[in-house]
Amino acid sequence: MRWILISLLVVNVGVFIYTQSILAVGENVQQAAATTELDLKTASASITLLIEAKRSAANIQPIAAVPGSSRVKPVRPSLCTLVGPFSRLLLAEYFLEKLQSLGVKSEIRSIVVVSKLGYWLHLAPEKSRKRALRRLSELQARGIDSYVIPDGTLANGISLGMFSSKSRAQIMKVAIESKGYKPKIVDVPREQKELWVFLQKGEAAKIGDEKWVMLISAEDLLQKRQNVCTDLASR
Repeated sequence: MRWILISLLVVNVGVFIYTQSILAVGENVQQAAATTELDLKTASASITLLIEAKRSAANIQPIAAVPGSSRVKPVRPSLCTLVGPFSRLLLAEYFLEKLQSLGVKSEIRSIVVVSKLGYWLHLAPEKSRKRALRRLSELQARGIDSYVIPDGTLANGISLGMFSSKSRAQIMKVAIESKGYKPKIVDVPREQKELWVFLQKGEAAKIGDEKWVMLISAEDLLQKRQNVCTDLASR
């Protein structure tokens, strides 16, 4: 009878230990499964957030600039009024006095302008100043008016004259070629100074159109022009 009780007790203890072991393993499996599920959810949420962030970045459009808000408006150059050219300083002074009597601020300026082309007849530059002087003596001995060009791109060349018309330069060229030389014609812009009365900015508006006609018609060959003020520096 005692052995039966002892056997039952041993069996019960064994069953109890086995049951507790199974329960412990089950809890560990559940914890691992829960941890895995939580990790998967976190990873899925991260992936979803990353995809949504990329979509948001792709849908972002650049902000269009409001017209006129930051665009720099082009600056229009100021225009100044000129009257001239005057053949003599005294005539320009008379006209200046007329404008001053009308309350118009003005001044006389001497402006360098390109009037027309000149035609320069010359011989090609020599290799040295000495050879240029020798060529000059040769030309002058044959009655050809000439001089040595002192500087510039044609330095040590021989100038044979500046002509106002190309036809006259061509006639002289043929004449010199007949003496065994080979001159060339170069087109040169000719500058000259002109006297103009310069009205300060906005002063021309003080005079009506009819008054302007009277002022201009009272003088010979006067012109009224408008030019960019920065281009009218006196020289």
